[in-house]
Amino acid sequence: MTKRRTEPEAPPPPDAGPDLSLEDTVAQKMRGVPVKARTGVGGYNPYDAVPAANSKSEEAKPKPTDLRKLSEWIRLQRQVAELNQEKPKDKS
Repeated sequence: MTKRRTEPEAPPPPDAGPDLSLEDTVAQKMRGVPVKARTGVGGYNPYDAVPAANSKSEEAKPKPTDLRKLSEWIRLQRQVAELNQEKPKDKS
């Protein structure tokens, strides 16, 4: 069996770690660092954006296909193909 230490570890001495703090904007100005001014509005608002596709959508819409005319055209093409196949047989 292994023996485990049940005693808590001692905390590190207070001077052991780096001293971290936030620098004030006044101190940054004194050093000459440019400070970014925050405005009240930030981020992207999708409601402010105007979609570019909507302006041309009426012009870009294709005409609806008349399916009756398409069916008639397909039927005629099949008839022409049939007649072209029968035509060489008649000449022989």
